[in-house]
Amino acid sequence: MPTPPPDPRACPTCGDELRFEILDDERFLVAWSCVNCGLIRTTEPV
Repeated sequence: MPTPPPDPRACPTCGDELRFEILDDERFLVAWSCVNCGLIRTTEPV
């Protein structure tokens, strides 16, 4: 039986829900942060 992929909205470190904030709407730059462990990731389309 195949394993379902991990939820992209869950923190890869602790599993808590990630929150997002739009930093630049013209470049679609978004910051994803975890309130529980403090992980911060930014995403920007190429």
